[in-house]
Amino acid sequence: MSVRTTGLWLGVLVFVAMLSLAPPVDMPLPAWRTAAVTALMAVWWFTEAIPVALTGTLPFLLLPMLGVQRSEKVAANYMSPVIFLVLGSAMLGLALEKWGLHRRVALVVLRRSATTPGALLFAVMAVTAFASMWINNSAATVMMLPIAAAVLRASTRSMDVRGVPTNETERRYASAMVLGVAWASNIGGLGTLIGTPVNIVAAAAMDKVLHVHVGFTEWLVFGVPIVLVALPVGWWLLCRTVMGAGPTAARREDVLRALGELQPLGKAEWRTIIVLLATFAGWVAVPWLEKLLPGFGDASVSLVAALALCLLPAGTGEPLLAWSDTVRAPWYLVLLLGGGIALADAVSGSGLASWVGGAISGFASQPVWLLLPLLALSLILITECASNVATAATFIPLVAALALSGGHDAVLFCVLAGVAASWGFANPAGTSSNAMAFSSGHVRMPEMVRSGLWFDLAGALLLAAVCAVFVPVAMG
Repeated sequence: MSVRTTGLWLGVLVFVAMLSLAPPVDMPLPAWRTAAVTALMAVWWFTEAIPVALTGTLPFLLLPMLGVQRSEKVAANYMSPVIFLVLGSAMLGLALEKWGLHRRVALVVLRRSATTPGALLFAVMAVTAFASMWINNSAATVMMLPIAAAVLRASTRSMDVRGVPTNETERRYASAMVLGVAWASNIGGLGTLIGTPVNIVAAAAMDKVLHVHVGFTEWLVFGVPIVLVALPVGWWLLCRTVMGAGPTAARREDVLRALGELQPLGKAEWRTIIVLLATFAGWVAVPWLEKLLPGFGDASVSLVAALALCLLPAGTGEPLLAWSDTVRAPWYLVLLLGGGIALADAVSGSGLASWVGGAISGFASQPVWLLLPLLALSLILITECASNVATAATFIPLVAALALSGGHDAVLFCVLAGVAASWGFANPAGTSSNAMAFSSGHVRMPEMVRSGLWFDLAGALLLAAVCAVFVPVAMG
């Protein structure tokens, strides 16, 4: 029996069993029924028993049937402003990809980088992380793997028919380079609110559970420091655990030849850059814009950018972004993120979060310096084996209850849970970027597991420390 089939029936069994039993002492009946829905969704999400987006429809189907919330209230979560923020931002990312601006940035940086193995590895990782802050992590990985392969061709002497270096020193360098792309795409996604859907889940859950708004600017205050700290740590670990001494430095002319020539910017590229800069300025200026235009927030800026891309001509007889281009936007996130938001709303509104907080109040009373790394490490290990979005959607409302019961900063705990849910580097199936790196043929399983586990352990401390310092600053 496959994992999916097992997960399908296990989720149903747990759900039916919980509904058949009386609630624990002092737990309201709506909270117990919400817990049953949470358990069902968690099992189906973690095992991908059915498509994850369809699992996101369960709150709309089950919560009204169980008398937890009215269907109108549940449905409103599927049109949350953060979903429009994601979709509008995805349109911006599609425009960047369509006109090749992300690749242009990569080539500009790499053509100016030093040609020693360590410097080239860091340059590839830095460009990947920057691109991943603005476009989908998978798209950043897809873009950068061919560029990394070009750098490898300029840095290695001989390869087999698969493009894998035959020399062991050069093979380890290739493994580090490919892993560096995967790691950097995951790290870069933590830098902005739109970097990965998990960030949106975290922000939406905090809005529902804590009634605290974390916007684009607030996320930058702690997201960028995470990237700035994590990137050199990841690079150092790859150099020590995978690359080793590395090959000799490549000749600059070989690197330039492998990367190819850059063409001048055209009208479409310039206009896309203008829309990008205006969008970024709009997100930063939201606190002032809201005073002039009540209700105008991050999602509004994102949608204005999407409309501008569909209206402005590219100079080629078509707009910067045609409707046919938008079919690649993550429309499934309406159901996936909406389901996570609806679940968080129910966990809070049904009394489940309060009950969990009371039940774990003893553990929650531990000092924050101990709780934060333990929380980060726990969620990192869970997300190694489960969907990042599912991990965040399931646990953030419970983490909020943990923090509140112990008298801690609940926003700090929820942000940490959100970024930890994206921090999985040891399992090829942990993220799509990991899977693409492993499938390249350059990376051996022991290398990925060993280096990834070290980075997971370092990440628990790193994320706890950076969030503890910068989240209060962002929300202060």
